Amino acid sequence: MPKNPPHAPVGAQVSQLARAADELAQVVEGVAQRLGRLEQRAFGEDLAHLSRRVRKRPLVLFFGRRHFADNSKYLYLHALARPRGYDVLWCTLEDDLAATLERHGLPHLHLNRDPDASIDVLLHAAAAVFTVNPHESVGGSFAFRGALAGATQLQLWHGVSVKHLTLQLLPHLGTRQEPLRDPWVASSSVDAVLSTSPDLDAYWREVFGVPQLVRAGQPRNEVLLRDATPTELVGADLPARTMAALQTPDPAVLVVPTWQRGRTTPLTERRFLEQMVEFGTRHGVTMVYKPHPVYLPVALAELQVDRLHVLDPGIDVYPWMFRFGALVTDYSSILFDFLLTGNPVLTVELGEHQSFEPDFGLVPPGLPTTPFAPEAFAATLATALAGDGRREERLAYARRVFASDPARACADLVPFLDEAVARSQRPDHAVWAPGGAERV
Repeated sequence: MPKNPPHAPVGAQVSQLARAADELAQVVEGVAQRLGRLEQRAFGEDLAHLSRRVRKRPLVLFFGRRHFADNSKYLYLHALARPRGYDVLWCTLEDDLAATLERHGLPHLHLNRDPDASIDVLLHAAAAVFTVNPHESVGGSFAFRGALAGATQLQLWHGVSVKHLTLQLLPHLGTRQEPLRDPWVASSSVDAVLSTSPDLDAYWREVFGVPQLVRAGQPRNEVLLRDATPTELVGADLPARTMAALQTPDPAVLVVPTWQRGRTTPLTERRFLEQMVEFGTRHGVTMVYKPHPVYLPVALAELQVDRLHVLDPGIDVYPWMFRFGALVTDYSSILFDFLLTGNPVLTVELGEHQSFEPDFGLVPPGLPTTPFAPEAFAATLATALAGDGRREERLAYARRVFASDPARACADLVPFLDEAVARSQRPDHAVWAPGGAERV
């Protein structure tokens, strides 16, 4: 007779059962999350159908980042400045921003405060304006996205780019990952896209897959060419120490690294910050560093040292950019905007970086920036501040990438919204009658 295998001790059996129970619980939780996500998608699809059917109200919604900044901010304020025959609302998910807008008497919709009421507003909006991916603007909510499906959607984006964006990323990143697909689907669902130049039309068509382009400047660039209004300064409050430094005759330099898909550049390393302090102290220059929130290297308080000012990443710096004598960046879109000042733009040499970006072949040739190796930063910046004789070259390139008058960006864009609202208010039903159809 074969012997029965020895039984494992009771304690070991209990441990095995506990591990199996934990694994099963994780599987059940994953399935529940997946089912919940599918239910959210289905709800969003239902709302999209309803949004395309309901009659629209004379209402334009503006979406931005977590803070009050960028292109949609300035177009929102322009549309709000005088009666246009429709209502205007800024939409946000942030408690602090909603409180700020309330304090300044700026009409807004806090999307999370009453989701049912928010969905009703979104369902009936005639138009919606974005500065970033719509998926990001609504916090990834399929319901909010779906409720906007029937609105005329205008994408302003946030600058001329040397990055491969949205649909251009399909060959690089593939389509199998849902967290990537969702933003791509959202961004390619808009109706029209801002293009500031004929040289960039094909790029924006390829990025978003949208054939309807709108020619105008970038609204945020208007305050590079004129003083900001009081409401345009909302969200642009610099620390008192920084404001005081910018009021002095000392030259000032703005340093802005970009988002780089998880990679870093020398501008985000501590050694570069030390170089900035050394340069500012030696040459009497105010160095202002506006980090990307993902790449802030150390605590803000630790970096507030003499001659170095580190800004909160959410501050709108555009009303103050004309005060800077030079810009230092890697490949942020801000470099193209700064060309409008005529002042030098320094770009760090990256060497081997991303496999597909930055790609300066995406913009017209002859970009008049001054590249520098990290070890040559001080010498290159000193030469640029002393005068490099390239001002007219920079202004000429700016006229190429901003083909229409940058000071009239909002005035050129708002008629598109006027027409979208007017179109939504016209009778659009057709009547069938014996002998033929009659369109009303």
